[in-house]
Amino acid sequence: MKKITEFFIVALLAGMYSWGCAQEPIDFRKGPKPTEIVIGKISQTYRLSGETRFSDPELYNKLMELAKKEYPNHQYIDIRNAKDDFRVDFNQGYWDGKEWRNSYRRCYLDVTAIIVEPDFQTLIRPQLSKTMDKALRNVREGSRVAIDMATISGDVEINRDDFKDQIIDVLLDKGYRVVAKDYLEKLYDEIKDQESGIYNDGTTVKPDNFSAVGYYINVKVTETSLRVQVVNVSTGEYEGNATVNF
Repeated sequence: MKKITEFFIVALLAGMYSWGCAQEPIDFRKGPKPTEIVIGKISQTYRLSGETRFSDPELYNKLMELAKKEYPNHQYIDIRNAKDDFRVDFNQGYWDGKEWRNSYRRCYLDVTAIIVEPDFQTLIRPQLSKTMDKALRNVREGSRVAIDMATISGDVEINRDDFKDQIIDVLLDKGYRVVAKDYLEKLYDEIKDQESGIYNDGTTVKPDNFSAVGYYINVKVTETSLRVQVVNVSTGEYEGNATVNF
């Protein structure tokens, strides 16, 4: 048990230093956020069959389709400052001198929007939450967990410290107790002191102390996917594994 415990603590501490979508129509009528990059604008006029306008989800999806056609080289885009102006083109019937012209009433929706590249870290938050739910479905709420490895690959632009905080926030929001890195380092240092014979009988660290951490969390994010793995500390077995592709 002691050797197994030491193995996992070494792996955990090594991992601590390895830091390297379908969108929902949320805030798409508001202006760009400070971390977002404006890449252009789009405008479109839609002919309506009557006075019924598009719902927000319908309008958002139409604008996203248009934006992807206009900016095909941008992998992550979103809509901001969307405005839709309803207008009616009405003409009464009249005699043009030769024949009677019929009246008509046509409804239009003029739409404009700004296209942005969202902050990847903001974009990934809901995906991280969903992936955590899948990976942790067999782990009881309130269990103690610790971040083992969090790997960022490719050209993903994420602040490492902020991403670590984001993972912790998601875990805490879901009701798990997250064990701090410095606490584990302290326990590991005490184990090494005990092996060398330098320790106090009153503060001896026993293998059972590590039951405080029930599971290790491994997170890997790339430009196209997010993976979360859950390892049972006691058995070393994978308790959960989930991947979400963007």
